[in-house]
Amino acid sequence: MMDRGFPRTVTIYGTGLIGCSFALALKQAISGVRVYGIDSADILSRARAIGAIDRAGDGTSDAPGTGHLEESDLVILSAPVGEILRLTEELQPGSSIVLDMGSTKVDICNRAEARQLPFVGGHPMTGSERSGPEAAAADLFKGARFFLCPISSTPSGAVSQLENVIRTIGALPHVISPENHDRLVAEISHLPQILSTVLADQTGEHREFAGPGLKSVTRLAASPFHVWRDILMTSGSLPEELKTYIQRLHEMLDALEQKDMKRLESVFERANKSVFDGPN
Repeated sequence: MMDRGFPRTVTIYGTGLIGCSFALALKQAISGVRVYGIDSADILSRARAIGAIDRAGDGTSDAPGTGHLEESDLVILSAPVGEILRLTEELQPGSSIVLDMGSTKVDICNRAEARQLPFVGGHPMTGSERSGPEAAAADLFKGARFFLCPISSTPSGAVSQLENVIRTIGALPHVISPENHDRLVAEISHLPQILSTVLADQTGEHREFAGPGLKSVTRLAASPFHVWRDILMTSGSLPEELKTYIQRLHEMLDALEQKDMKRLESVFERANKSVFDGPN
């Protein structure tokens, strides 16, 4: 466990799966850190029950991290993307570093930059089909990539400080532009969610006959729409990724109809190599 340093005090807007997991990870890694949670009364009660937060508030003006950002070393925006966009309009620039956890970055970073917030866009590549404080775990970030997207109003040294925190909780920081982040994540996260959801919808009538293969590839379909609504609304690169994938499916269909086993085999071989030789 690290000695008490940065951050000493943290305010987390949104104490669900990611917010509570981040709080638990900080508490496990940094001695003496104090965490203040802002959410609905029910969610906050559940977050306190698992030991994720020390104090709680509903986001009113007397809460740390509300208004001018002076009270906490670090403010975490771990709400749905639409709520993060709203918060970037309400928060006023101060001394706290603001880090969001949204799954898309361009719209959020543009809004924060326009407000000149002391902001870094963030996105941990981890999660669960489960939601809520009870699904939280201190080790959720272990070994996971954690994107950081600095903007023009990012304070000097903030990225280095956050990289240290991210490494401390076991994650792997990766600095990237908001635009490149959204293109990459549309391919490796948002597209798989759409594919899993459509496949589960298509095969659901006979799911009782399914083996582990179908269950594995449709696991993501358990993710609730309210989690994904704002992501899909702001994932500007997803339509192009989907068009590219549809073209690939047309090519597979053509190969099947032509009984062109060579073409099909080449796709399988590339996919096999990607799965077994690619990064963890």
